[in-house]
This record gives sequence, structure tokens and C-alpha cells, in this order.
Amino acid sequence: MTMNNETVLDKLQYLLGTLRDGEKGFADAAEHATDPKLKALFSERSAQRQQLAAEIEQKIAAHGDKPREGGSVGAALHRTWLNVRDAVTGRDDYAVVAEAERGEDVAVENYQDVLKETELPAEIRAFVEGQFSRVKASHDQIRDLKHSMQAS
Repeated sequence: MTMNNETVLDKLQYLLGTLRDGEKGFADAAEHATDPKLKALFSERSAQRQQLAAEIEQKIAAHGDKPREGGSVGAALHRTWLNVRDAVTGRDDYAVVAEAERGEDVAVENYQDVLKETELPAEIRAFVEGQFSRVKASHDQIRDLKHSMQAS
């Protein structure tokens, strides 16, 4: 048995909020990073999250609802991105990357939570899995960047 449309919409809205939080967090990180390569990476990630959010907005509309405004209702992700913002005002680039990784950790967890739903319709599961692979690749790149900065 698959879940009802309202539950599917709730899951999509949840991921939309996650992506919007990430978009804002990466934009803040890009604005305040000192290394031009980090600025470029964070700007690109902000744009990626904007793109992923637009894809989810289309799915929400196709399922007969309107995307909710604002970020996630998940306070943990919001707090994490606030930490990113705070980190960029007076800490070094390593601290900004470390906070960005924490934000990515929460984004990965949120996608995994949705994918744990056994009754997710196949079409929605495939869509979310496709987005998750891009979020996970971003997470892994930022994690590896943090580790390489830590080593040097």
C-alpha cells in the first residue's frame, strides 16, 4: 500500500524547507568565506539547492498543492545554518567549512528519513533518490574538504 497524497506532499514540503535552508546557508557562507575557491564552491552549492528546490516545487504543484514559504520546520537544520552564518562572522574558512558540513549532515539525514518510508510511491521514491544522490555527493565533497583543511 502506498501513502496518501497528503502524506507525500508533507514529505516533499519537508525536503523543500531543507533545501531552502541550505540555499540560504550556502549563500551566507559564500558571502563571508575569504578563499575565492570556497566562495565559488558555496555559491555553486547555493545555486544547486535553489535548483533542487525548484524541482520539488514542480512536484508539489503536480500533486495539487502550493509550496510553503520559508525554510524548514526542522529547527535543527535552521540552527545549524545559523551557526554557519555566525561562523562566517569572525572565524576562519575551516570553521565555515566545518559548519557547512554540519548543515549537510542534517540535509542527508532529512533525505534518509523520507527514503525510510516504505510506502513512498515508486515515482516519488525515484525522484527523491535522484535528489539525494546530489545532496550526498555535495556532503561528501564538503566533508573531504574539511578533512583536507584539517590535515594541513
